[in-house]
Amino acid sequence: MNDAPLRQLLNDCRHGHSGAQKRLFEQYRNRVFAVCLRYARDRPEAQDMLQEAFLTIFRDLHQYTGAGPFEAWMRRVSVRCALQCLRRKNPLRFAEDYHDLPANTFEISPDTELNSEAILHMVQQLPAGYRTVFNLHCLEGWSYPEIAEALGVSESSVRSQYTRACQRLRLWVEQILHTT
Repeated sequence: MNDAPLRQLLNDCRHGHSGAQKRLFEQYRNRVFAVCLRYARDRPEAQDMLQEAFLTIFRDLHQYTGAGPFEAWMRRVSVRCALQCLRRKNPLRFAEDYHDLPANTFEISPDTELNSEAILHMVQQLPAGYRTVFNLHCLEGWSYPEIAEALGVSESSVRSQYTRACQRLRLWVEQILHTT
């Protein structure tokens, strides 16, 4: 694969060419939005995260050295931006007790299919702390110590939140499977 067009596009973006920035945004917005959507409660919140992510990508593009794939660098920037957006809203107040969560957070209808959209919706319905830890560990592959450091919480809290997120998701999946 020829990286010359991407290198030229990134170079133009670094020099502030708005047309290049628009092309980069159009080329990668769906991938970045997919990352943001996993951390957000809904699409409007994900769109805010997307905007923050691209502002940061353009601002910090000089830090991308080309040592690894650009998409991987952009994904890391996007995850960090999503976490910053969540911190600003203070959603990382973790639910203290799993049993205090409302039982019907996810509305299940008999015709619900267990597809990627339904699973994404279930993840979005998790409390913010559960959702964040679940995404970082399960989907991004971060270790518990890395998550604890990034979120400023204890490792045991991270483990607890991940376990509780998995329990809640498992319960919702079982409910769907029993109603279809």
